Amino acid sequence: MVNWHGIEDTGLLPTRVWLSRTKETGKEKEEWKPLRKVDCLALNNRENDNMPVLIEGGRSTADVDFGVIRANFVVRPLRALESAIWFVVEDHKKDPATGKQRPVLEPMPDAEAEKVEELYQRAIYAASSLGTGIDPLLKEQVKLEGTDYHIEVGKESGAYKMQKCPNGWLGKSFDLQRGYGAYTVEGEEEEETLGPVRHVVFVVHGIGEAMWSRDDFRLAPSLIEITDNLRLTIQKRQIEDWKKKCDAAEKRKQSKPPPPDRVEFLPITWYDQVHSSSNALMRTLKSVTLNTIPALRAIANDVILDVLLYLTPNYCYDVLENVTDQIIALYGVFNKIYPDFALNGGKSSIIGHSLGSVICWDLLSLKRDATHNDRVHGVHITTSHNADNSAAISYQQFAGSGPAVKMEMDESENIASNSTGDGGNGTWGPALPKPLEKYLPFDPDFTMFLGSPVGLFLTLRGAHAIFDELRQAHPDRPLAVPFNLPTRAMYNIYSPSDPVAYRIEPLLLAQDTKDLPEPQYLTRPGEDVRLHVKAMQLGNVISQSLSMKKQKSSLSVLMSTFSEHASSVLSHIDEANAKNDSQLVKNAAATAANDGTLRFPLAGRSGRLDYQLQPRVIDNEYISAVTAHSGYFLNSDVTDFIMDLGLRKEDIIDLTTDETVVTSMDYELGRTTAS
Repeated sequence: MVNWHGIEDTGLLPTRVWLSRTKETGKEKEEWKPLRKVDCLALNNRENDNMPVLIEGGRSTADVDFGVIRANFVVRPLRALESAIWFVVEDHKKDPATGKQRPVLEPMPDAEAEKVEELYQRAIYAASSLGTGIDPLLKEQVKLEGTDYHIEVGKESGAYKMQKCPNGWLGKSFDLQRGYGAYTVEGEEEEETLGPVRHVVFVVHGIGEAMWSRDDFRLAPSLIEITDNLRLTIQKRQIEDWKKKCDAAEKRKQSKPPPPDRVEFLPITWYDQVHSSSNALMRTLKSVTLNTIPALRAIANDVILDVLLYLTPNYCYDVLENVTDQIIALYGVFNKIYPDFALNGGKSSIIGHSLGSVICWDLLSLKRDATHNDRVHGVHITTSHNADNSAAISYQQFAGSGPAVKMEMDESENIASNSTGDGGNGTWGPALPKPLEKYLPFDPDFTMFLGSPVGLFLTLRGAHAIFDELRQAHPDRPLAVPFNLPTRAMYNIYSPSDPVAYRIEPLLLAQDTKDLPEPQYLTRPGEDVRLHVKAMQLGNVISQSLSMKKQKSSLSVLMSTFSEHASSVLSHIDEANAKNDSQLVKNAAATAANDGTLRFPLAGRSGRLDYQLQPRVIDNEYISAVTAHSGYFLNSDVTDFIMDLGLRKEDIIDLTTDETVVTSMDYELGRTTAS
C-alpha cells in the first residue's frame, strides 16, 4: 500500500470545488474560500455552461462565463469565481475555530491541473500490481509552459506527494493537494434544512450608517453585516427549536414536524443619498469643516447630520423616495428569484432602527394617505396646505375605513382638519415639498421599530392633539385613538437605557392621562419574564406595601393623638377617597392595561405597541446607554421575537373592535408589564 501526502480527494474522478474571493483592488490578496457544497454541486451539474447559477440561498448569482459572483439584493464588491481539482499549498496558518494549522490553498489553472492529474494517475498505476513501481517516476519532470516551474513526484518520510518545483536552484517548492479537503461553510446546514422562503423582512438603517460602513471605522457593524448575522442567528435558533420539537414528538411516538420555513432579511441603505461625495451640500460641508478633532467632527457630519437633514422637506423627500424605490426594486427581484413566494402566500415586513423607524412610519403614512386621500394631517405638503385653506374632514375620512375601523357616523360630525388644540397645525406624517409618486408595494405583515424616536417626531409634529380630536370624534370616545396604518401589527421595542428611544402609546391616549400604562416586557411566546425580573417586580411590590403600611400607621397615630379632631380627619379621608375615585377615572388607561383590555388599533393584532427589553441581572442604565442604541440586533430577546413573528402561519384577527380576541396558533405575547 502506497502512502500519499496531500490527496484529500481519492476518487477516480475528483470533484471540482468552486471558490471565491473579493476581486483584487491593489490591496493584499484575499484568501480563496470554498463555496457551499450545495452550490458547488449546482455549478458542476448545470445544464447550460453559459447560464448563471443562483447560489447562497438565492442571494447571489455565479456567472461562470465572466468568472464573477454578483450579489442580488445588496451592494457588494464583485467576487472572483474560480474552480479547481488541484491546489497549490502556499502556506499554513492557524485556524481560529480549531486552533490547528491548516493549509492556505491557491487553485491551479485547469491546464496545469491536467498535467498534474496525468502524472498522478501514472504514479497510481505504477504502484499497482500491474505497474513497475513509482520510484522510476521520481526523476521525471513535467514542465509548466509559461512558468519557471515544473511538476514532479516527491517522496518524504516514506510517503509520496505531488510537488511544484522551480526549474533552477533558486525558488521555493510547493506541495500540491488533490481536492480541497473537508470544510464547512457557516449557515449552510441550517439553511439547507429549512423550508422555502415564506417571509421577507426589509431592514432600514438609522443614523450614522455612513460611518459604520467605512472600512477604517469599526465601532459598530454596518447594516449589511447586521442582516447577515441576523439571518444566521435566526436560522440557527429555528433549527434548535425544530430539533427540540422533533425530540418531543419522538418521545410521544408521533411523526416529526416539518422543518420551519426560511425568513429572509434584506438591508435597505439610504445614507449614500445624503452622504454622496458628489452631493453639493456634502462638498460644501467638507469645505467648512475644521481639520481639528477629526473623529468628533466625523460624528457630527456622519451621524448627527442625518437627523438634521431629515427634518428638512427636500432631503426628507429624497430619502423617502430612495427607500421606496429600493424596496420596490428589491421586492421585484425577490419575486423573480423566488417565483413561488407570492403564490404560496409569502409575507413581507419592515424593521426600522433608530431614524430608520421614522422612515418606516412615514412610508406607512404615505401609503395610508394615498389610500384614504388624506394629505392634511398625514403627509403635509408644504407648498399647498396651510391653516387658511383647511377643510372639514369627517371621522370616516380622517381615520380611514375597512376592517380596521368599523363604525358609522353622521356626515355632519366633522373636525377641523388643521386644528391641533392649541391653534397650530398638526400632522402625523412628514412635511414634503411635493407628493411622492410611489408607495410601498405591500402592506407589511408586521412593522417593528427598534430604538425608535418616532414618539419624539410625532410630538414635534403636533400629532398628539390631532389624535385627541380623532378620538373625541369617535362616537364611543375610546381610551385609545382609533387610528391605524396599513400594517397588520406594529411593535415599538426599546431598551430603557437607550437615550434615542421614545414611547408611542402615550400619544394615542388623552393628553390629560395621568397614570400611563406600563410598557410590556418583551418575552418569547409561552414564556414569562426572567426570574431576576420577577424578583425585581416582587421587590417593588413589597416596597409599595411597606410604604402603604407606614402611611396607615402614621394615620392611626395621628387619630389617636388628636382624637378630638376625629371628625375632621374622617372628612379629609372622605375627600381623599373621592379624589381617588376621580383619579381612577383619569387613570382608566392604566387600569385597562393592567387587566388586559386596553387595545391600540395602531398596534393591529398585537394590541399593544410599547415593549421594553428585560434588564440584565447586573445592569446600570448609564453604562448601558453607551451600547444600548446599537445593540438591538444582538439581543437574544429581539432576535427570538423576530423569529417568532416571521414563523407565524395563521392569521390573527385585528384588534380594532371590542369583541375581537387574539386567536393565534401558539403565539401569545408576554403580558407582564414593565414597572
